[in-house]
Amino acid sequence: LRLEDEHGVFLLKGRASTFKTSLAGSVEGDSIRNETKPSKQPFFLLRHGQSAQFNVIFKPTLAQRLEGKIGLLVGDVCMTLVELVGEGHKDEFTLDGLKEDTQERNAKSSLRKDIIDAVRVNHIEFGHCPVGKRCRRTFTITNHTLTQVMRFEWEADAPFQFSPKVGHLHPGCAKGITVILKADVPATFRRHLVKCKVTKINFELPRRKVLDWDDQMCIVTWKDVTWKDPAARWPKREKVVEPVLEPAHTVLEESSQEAEVYLSAVIAYTQFKLSTTMVEFKDTLPFQTRTATFRLCNTGKVALEYYWEEAADSEAVKKPFSPALTR
Repeated sequence: LRLEDEHGVFLLKGRASTFKTSLAGSVEGDSIRNETKPSKQPFFLLRHGQSAQFNVIFKPTLAQRLEGKIGLLVGDVCMTLVELVGEGHKDEFTLDGLKEDTQERNAKSSLRKDIIDAVRVNHIEFGHCPVGKRCRRTFTITNHTLTQVMRFEWEADAPFQFSPKVGHLHPGCAKGITVILKADVPATFRRHLVKCKVTKINFELPRRKVLDWDDQMCIVTWKDVTWKDPAARWPKREKVVEPVLEPAHTVLEESSQEAEVYLSAVIAYTQFKLSTTMVEFKDTLPFQTRTATFRLCNTGKVALEYYWEEAADSEAVKKPFSPALTR
């Protein structure tokens, strides 16, 4: 295998190290003048029926689009097997823990087969979710700046809920975001777009005196409500939950940015089928055990959660004999 990498940002590493042997010989020679004569390269010996796996590592040093190729060298002929595309970025904030949007890759690749684009990682796949049940996915938003505080706000609508929806990110800090999906009717979402507005802010107070904040934070206090019942012998207290107010701040001009996240999900009813609705045992002698079998089949698109319980209106079977001892 031959790795063509102009900037030295790609690394090819074989997982099956037992197949790896180094090619002996001189490393001399100018690869520019004689491209068909490779320098010392790692070779992998695969016998009939064997296979090997490889890791391709991308470690950019510049904020730009970078390309490379992996070729198969047979004799003096090198055939390109895999094209490598990576995009180095130095964003002030990132969304981490999301999956690659394969549909975006397919759409871009279909425009021109000879052009390969780096695909953004901004997709959340919920899969199949039952109607009425909460489904959760999580990721993080990170502030990569060293001195600037950022404010984020998700522009989400039902049935998707982002928690926290609004919050602050201090320099070098990250915050976990939970996306909750709950729908009362069947629905299908394919790459549903949700935007996040991110702005840079300055606090009115010194930053060291301002704590972290988001809209999920609250203060719990206990309030004396004995006055509501003057005849009470003991003091009565009532739990009071109040949201924490957002710290006073100003938004920097021309600092607004947007992040995009695509959500996909299929919400459907659970469906099942029983092979029978009545289990009738044959006559069984006392102290013997008889077993009956029936089949429960999930015929729907979503996972079926079930448990068995005795019906409340069922009557106990009357015993035809008395358990009392007789002389």
